Amino acid sequence: MKKLIAAVVLASILAVIIGTLAYYSGPGYVVFSFAEYTLETSFVFMAGFAAFGFFVFYYLVRILSRIVNLPHYISNRHHNRQLERSKNTLIKGLIEISEGRFEQAEKMLIKHAEKGDSVLLSYLMAARAAQQLAAYERRDEYLRRAHESTPSADIAIGLTQAELQLSHQQYEQALATLNHLSAVAPKHGYVKKLLAYTFRNLGDWESLSATLAELKKLKAMDRTELDLLEVEAYSGMLQKSIKQVDGEKTEVIWGQLPKPLRHNIDLTYLYASYLQNQKKDDEAEALIRNSLAENWDNRLALLYSNLHTSNARKQLETAEIWLHAQPRNAELLLVLGKLCLNCEFWGKARTYFETSISIQPLDEAYLRLAELLETRMDAPDEAQKVYKSGLKISVDKGLEKTPKKITSADDSRQPSRLKLIQ
Repeated sequence: MKKLIAAVVLASILAVIIGTLAYYSGPGYVVFSFAEYTLETSFVFMAGFAAFGFFVFYYLVRILSRIVNLPHYISNRHHNRQLERSKNTLIKGLIEISEGRFEQAEKMLIKHAEKGDSVLLSYLMAARAAQQLAAYERRDEYLRRAHESTPSADIAIGLTQAELQLSHQQYEQALATLNHLSAVAPKHGYVKKLLAYTFRNLGDWESLSATLAELKKLKAMDRTELDLLEVEAYSGMLQKSIKQVDGEKTEVIWGQLPKPLRHNIDLTYLYASYLQNQKKDDEAEALIRNSLAENWDNRLALLYSNLHTSNARKQLETAEIWLHAQPRNAELLLVLGKLCLNCEFWGKARTYFETSISIQPLDEAYLRLAELLETRMDAPDEAQKVYKSGLKISVDKGLEKTPKKITSADDSRQPSRLKLIQ
């Protein structure tokens, strides 16, 4: 339309120019002679005829061109409509997935997948929908079609497959997928990250530790998350070697611990317990003492009180130094009472146990105090009272932990609601 308007405007301008010239200079005279034929006309008429002929010829050529290109135009229009339809279906499918309607989503996503320009995305999302429906064969088929449609997207397709396998606890299959991806892209951070999660869920602590070392180099994981997984890896390796009664390996693993993990409470507790079981109480005492100097932990302190070292009095003196910083720590007072028992300081032990109970009634404090009164201080009546008080406290604690069932008058009238929830 714009071109037609431009042509009309141009023709009007030419007509005005020619009319003006004719008005001031006359119509002019033009003669065409060919063989024995002669054509005479005015210049104004000839110019107008030439302009008119040019426009007729121009639009005639354009019309013929449109007729010749008509099949191609129809084909393009049909293709564009298919692309638009595929795009709209993809959007609707993604909405269905977001709203949790996975069956409808799967049908929509594969309906026009091959006809659109987002074949890869359609099949990947269809695979996710099939995964939610536990249709693993269809999921794998969609992933295969995605790979066929875009072979260069091997990493993207593989990562999607691994994520889906991990989300449904198919750890062995995920490991196979991720090992392939790791061979294709050995420095891909996200592949290594998923490998770390897979090894963790499989309990392969040695492989997890090696993968975490690679993630450190690639800087592909948040430092906090990396530290937590590293603690879990070394904890798993220690527990495994302790369970296998492989003392040499346990000590090698502890020796390989990175410096920052040497003061980790959980790892220290695990290794100190191992040393205690191996009758290496002096080593365990030094380890716990150094750890508590950095970070206080009541569990470690209680473990410290269970050690039987070669110098019980020095052990007690160490614990009494800790008491200066936290004089109302009931568990530390319990620790001191137990260490006094090792040194045979019966009166001092009784004082520590009673002070601990007055601050916080601990089951073990009652038990130790009762045993002390009964066996060492010849006070069976007092011991019975302590036993009774300790038992009551223990029972009360158990009742507090037991969940209470909340009932209402309407419960008997609503049996079907529970069935629906189940």
